[in-house]
Amino acid sequence: MRLRRDAGSAFSPVRLLDIELGRPLEDVLPLRPVLGGTYGELRILVRLHGRPLGTVTAGLRGEGLDAALVADAIWAEMAGAIRDHCRQDHLPVPEKLTANGLEHPGQQPCSWRSALGDAPPPLATVVITTCGGQGSRLVDTVSGALAQTYPRFEIVVVDNRPATSGVPAALRAAFPDEPSLRCVAEPRPGLSHARNRGASAARGEIVAFTDDDVEIDVDWLACLVAGFDHPRVACVTGLILPLELETGAQRLLEEFGGYTKGFEHRVWDCGEHRLDSPLYPYTVGVFGSGANAAFRACALADLGGFDGVLGTGTPSRGGEDIDIYVTCVQRGYRITYEPGAIVRHAHLREMDQVHQKVRDYGVGLGAMLTKHLLTSWSTAGALLARVPTGTVHLLSSSSPKNASRSGTYPPALILAELQGLAYGPVAYVKSRASS
Repeated sequence: MRLRRDAGSAFSPVRLLDIELGRPLEDVLPLRPVLGGTYGELRILVRLHGRPLGTVTAGLRGEGLDAALVADAIWAEMAGAIRDHCRQDHLPVPEKLTANGLEHPGQQPCSWRSALGDAPPPLATVVITTCGGQGSRLVDTVSGALAQTYPRFEIVVVDNRPATSGVPAALRAAFPDEPSLRCVAEPRPGLSHARNRGASAARGEIVAFTDDDVEIDVDWLACLVAGFDHPRVACVTGLILPLELETGAQRLLEEFGGYTKGFEHRVWDCGEHRLDSPLYPYTVGVFGSGANAAFRACALADLGGFDGVLGTGTPSRGGEDIDIYVTCVQRGYRITYEPGAIVRHAHLREMDQVHQKVRDYGVGLGAMLTKHLLTSWSTAGALLARVPTGTVHLLSSSSPKNASRSGTYPPALILAELQGLAYGPVAYVKSRASS
């Protein structure tokens, strides 16, 4: 096998791997026949002490994986991050990475257990929203939630299509007599209504939200809870990675912006942690995504919950997560981004589905901005002042939003997003009238 740093512009399925550097690489690499002629690219999530440091992407030629070559590829790109992580943990700084992993990986002083300290862990509620999700994906998501390492939690599944979904029966069959699992119904369509129903049923001090199309990492909930390390933190968001990249449509959704928000711990508020951007706090997508977010229950109530006029399942089609993040910062709260809180999202596989999803994202953004324009004169003035910069952000090839897109990114997707954005105000008015 040979590893190439550039896999080329033509799409081929991407093999996703998760590697912990404290273990021998050969223990986690797949058997040689797995890759034979199927995958053209390898994308590795690199972790140390369970914490994600970043991803390494390389092209593949030939069958199988050679652990020494994979180690060389990781070290060539991630050596600085690996050394910095060890320094922060007061561990010996490694000089190389071999097929046996790091020579002195040490223990896990940076784990979520250390972050929580000796205080009794608060009860956390995991809210999983579903709309007709009686299939295996919902069962897999609930299974992942039940497998969490965090010691005190409950799970509330919100059925947003209770008349026809069959969700309660499917959960009873898959998880008979599971005391920590409940299913509640929300007949009003819309993701915001479903999330608010879950929050109202929650008993926990922390309420974590996710959807029925994700795979949940075992330390996900613990890392979210550990992110509430300051009384002003109202919301903690986490890292969303693709569950698979098997089709060109899935790859394009990642290129559009995906859900991944990086591998650095971040904090935002309206004061010392204000983002240095003329669009702030309307910096769309920077805070995280609604499929991986947790709130203090009291702060969520103070914010009024999610706006039922916005969100998937309403004419607005989305924007509810962006809306609550912006409101959170404007109200003086903090938002923390914790990359150790990982879920893997099942991206849409077909191009027409991605085209519609990108348009829906535009509609949701336009609807959210319309809401904030109508909120007050001061909000409207602040938003209108950002129009020139926002236009550049949307259209310029050098803007942070577009800089990572390849030269083959379809103009049709750009047009779909802009069409959705233009329709957003109409969608908001329709949604508000029907709510």
